[in-house]
Amino acid sequence: MASAYWAPTMKLPDGRIVSPAYQKTYYQADDVAHNPVQPFPAGLELLAGDHHGSTPPKQINFFCAGGNGYFNKMGRICGPRSPAGPVQFNIGLRFPNCWDGKNLKPSRGHPNGTYAVNNRCPADFPVKIPTVNMNIAWVFPDLKSLDTRKIQLSMDPDRVNGKRVEKWGSLYTAHADFMNGWTVDGARFMTDHCLNLAMQCGLNVPYSMSVAQESSYVDSDNPQATHGGESQVYIEDNWTPPGRDAHPQKLALLKFTIPPLPDKQPPEDAALFKYSVRLYGSNVTDTATRILHVYAVSDDWQADRVNWKNRPQVVYTDVGTLRHGSTPGTIYFDVDRYVRQQAALGKKTVSFYIGGERQGREFAFAGTKSTTPPLLLVKGMRHTPVP
Repeated sequence: MASAYWAPTMKLPDGRIVSPAYQKTYYQADDVAHNPVQPFPAGLELLAGDHHGSTPPKQINFFCAGGNGYFNKMGRICGPRSPAGPVQFNIGLRFPNCWDGKNLKPSRGHPNGTYAVNNRCPADFPVKIPTVNMNIAWVFPDLKSLDTRKIQLSMDPDRVNGKRVEKWGSLYTAHADFMNGWTVDGARFMTDHCLNLAMQCGLNVPYSMSVAQESSYVDSDNPQATHGGESQVYIEDNWTPPGRDAHPQKLALLKFTIPPLPDKQPPEDAALFKYSVRLYGSNVTDTATRILHVYAVSDDWQADRVNWKNRPQVVYTDVGTLRHGSTPGTIYFDVDRYVRQQAALGKKTVSFYIGGERQGREFAFAGTKSTTPPLLLVKGMRHTPVP
């Protein structure tokens, strides 16, 4: 349900063999307005670097924590990352971002990927994919310095007389493997709902998702109007005296297919996955950041027919809340308990009312017909401490 990565082990000048302390990976895309990226295909594997390399690599950089930035030539001496801290050495690798569209795995002498030039992919590798950036860190609490000329990295082993013989090379042999394990929904979310919109999605890549089937809003000032064809939904209410029904009200309606949870998971892993909704919008009245309220509602409505007069009944009991301000952007809010309850009842879809902040401010959020539609996500992540 997530991707896998391979990185070399390191041999220190004193002969010790050490594995990386940790690695960080992030995904990016450039010039998406003219050259959007496509989702990683299932099973794709990519190679960065050359384990036979003998010259400074183009797509790989080295880094001494506490030093003077990245470099790609051996010879620098790494000192402690802080006066009393350990020595830390990092390797940053950039994987190919153009795929040949055919081969899921590279083979010896026949790469399945290459690098875009001026954000364009060559004809032999026409499919532009997200750029995988991998940063590998080795941490040495017992060292005072590390000479990068004397570092060796593991290479492909040989077999001599039926026995495995390890091989070692200089920093110029640095290489790594990426093995795509994102789900189809996760890979699609990354491209269609993040990178191609030039949006940062952080740690929100889901296991599964659904785009809102329908969205609309109902307006007490225009009780017979329908708004299912609009690209935005509006929210407003005011509970101050003389009471909610004495003020204008706008309630947003969202309907989703319930996306699946992962199956065959041990209990401790299954508990990591939660349902949440993503919306894009803002407070359009003033600069205040306020809490909005999410209510349960039946699925007995259609976006092109629902209006204030025939709206489904609303019970003003929160099944979630969201906090948002005047800067347009995404907001994620937890609806896990309610969605699980509906799924346990055999429901295939789930609907929500999004109510206002009860002080009269109006909020606008993107609807189903926008480029940033509402999403119902299943997300799960285990936090790993960094040494």
